[in-house]
Amino acid sequence: MKIDEPQLQALEDVVPPIEPSASEQVALVMEDLRAMVKAEMRYHRSRLDYTRNIFRWSFQYGAIAALAFGGASIALVLGLVLTLSPLIGPLAATLLVTISFIVIGIIFALLARKWMRKVYFPEMQKNADDLT
Repeated sequence: MKIDEPQLQALEDVVPPIEPSASEQVALVMEDLRAMVKAEMRYHRSRLDYTRNIFRWSFQYGAIAALAFGGASIALVLGLVLTLSPLIGPLAATLLVTISFIVIGIIFALLARKWMRKVYFPEMQKNADDLT
């Protein structure tokens, strides 16, 4: 029983915590709210910076790839025209290759348009629930 007595005395010496007033509690909540808003803004700003960096590098690599594919397609067209010229003549070879690439371009442009219509950004869609 001697062991319990010092614990009881120690508990009696502790001053009970003072409850903050309602205005102090509101002030604390507002400070927490400000800190949360600042943290959210920093998070979205860093996310935007990251996305911007990704888009910049993707665009640079895509531009280089487009230039490389452009050069390859010019070489292909020139090679086709030079290959077909002795067989059907230079004018017919040029027209045949040009018309073929125009048809291929139209087909793939229509496919690209079909696929781009599937792009959906839910963040940009107007939501009627936000108004209520």
